[in-house]
Amino acid sequence: MLRASFIATAAFALLTGVHAVGQDSCVAFTASTSSLPVVAKGKASPILTASDDWPGVHLAAANFAADIQRVTGTKPSLSNFTSTASPSTVSGTPIIVGTLGKSSLIAQVVNATQLDVSGIEGKWEAFIAKEVANPLPGVDKAYVIIGADKRGTIFALYDHSEQFGSWADVPAAKHSELYVTSTGCAHGEPTVKFRGIFLNDEQPALQNWAAEKFTNGTTDSPLGSPFNHLFYSKLFELLLRMKGNYMWPAMWGSAFAIDDVQNQYLADLYGVVMGTSHQEPMMRSTPNEFSLYGKGTWDYTTNADNIKNYWLAGTQRAKNFESVYTVGMRGFGDLPLSTTTNIQLLEQVIADQTDILKSVYGDNVQDVPQIWALYKEVQGYYEAGMTVPDYITLLWSDDNWGNIRRLPLESERKRSGGAG
Repeated sequence: MLRASFIATAAFALLTGVHAVGQDSCVAFTASTSSLPVVAKGKASPILTASDDWPGVHLAAANFAADIQRVTGTKPSLSNFTSTASPSTVSGTPIIVGTLGKSSLIAQVVNATQLDVSGIEGKWEAFIAKEVANPLPGVDKAYVIIGADKRGTIFALYDHSEQFGSWADVPAAKHSELYVTSTGCAHGEPTVKFRGIFLNDEQPALQNWAAEKFTNGTTDSPLGSPFNHLFYSKLFELLLRMKGNYMWPAMWGSAFAIDDVQNQYLADLYGVVMGTSHQEPMMRSTPNEFSLYGKGTWDYTTNADNIKNYWLAGTQRAKNFESVYTVGMRGFGDLPLSTTTNIQLLEQVIADQTDILKSVYGDNVQDVPQIWALYKEVQGYYEAGMTVPDYITLLWSDDNWGNIRRLPLESERKRSGGAG
């Protein structure tokens, strides 16, 4: 079962310095007997990956190589390496990057070195990095960066970039030489499983800025939204560099999945988990998408079948992408459903949403991440006795003035779905 917790914030603070947050340093700028060169005497160590690793890892590896160039002025080579490649193609001390259980190159290295990876195996977003001896035929030593999963590898790369002195588009600190320590870096599972941002109240500032920077004055969005894949790709990278993994997209006059058909695909490719806000159940931007594609009124007492079909389409559309489903239901335009809404109706809504998830994912819906946002009147339903399955995360909200209305009790924290 999923035990999840969430942090959602409206904006991130700028991080400075060369030490990754909460991490011991594994980077040096002068040579020592206990370090390996990244760039030394104008030459960069090659970066090796495997073609069968996650696309998001390859994107991060390319950014990692570019980060090294920003700091030193020297760009390392980046290439896919296979077991059939000649050792003569590897010069210097390589940096070997990959995901445990996904990268054939990492499998080869672990087998050759008998590297102990038990500390990260099966762990959410964990990683290790260190020197190994004789990792490949003809290679006497290398620095390996191994993630337990896709984001574990991505975070490991960006952790090193930050310590080098390169962070997104912030001007990089300049160093002629870079080294990594032989003992390297490691990180276990994060305390908070899903950590991200909600692009809320985005009109006019963010929306106007996105239109200026990422469109030529036109958009293919049926809603006229400027939030296309060019905008989101920048945001995905920024979020991952900050060790975030989760996002509620812009929703004032926007709908993530239809504003640009590449949005959902690229979020998953980069490694970002997508969700929808407290008023947008089942991976559909409501009311915007319902106004375009829904049938009838947003009234579950009289139009349940059409609303369920609408939610089913959203679930089917998101099936192949890493998502967290918001469940429950609020009124059109971020309002309560009605003054007469009863708990039994809302419990039926969630039961029907569970059936939709089963129809798309199979019976093990406890493995599909879901949240119930206890926002405004919804918290009142919960406190009046409304229940949801134990595997659904309870997302506690503020009072719209930055004050948390209530924190979860010990018994609520023990739910398999956790809280946030």
